Amino acid sequence: MALLVFFKPDENDWGGIMAASTVMTLPVLVFFVLVQRRPVPGLGGAVKD
Repeated sequence: MALLVFFKPDENDWGGIMAASTVMTLPVLVFFVLVQRRPVPGLGGAVKD
């Protein structure tokens, strides 16, 4: 919804769209990197030998 501010009927602000997209993506990437460093026990699956 926040990106809709940058879309205009006559001309789109592509610089603003890309900047807002980057700002919204960064927290997701940081969270993903932090979660990947700590494997959760039990999510490895059930593998029988």
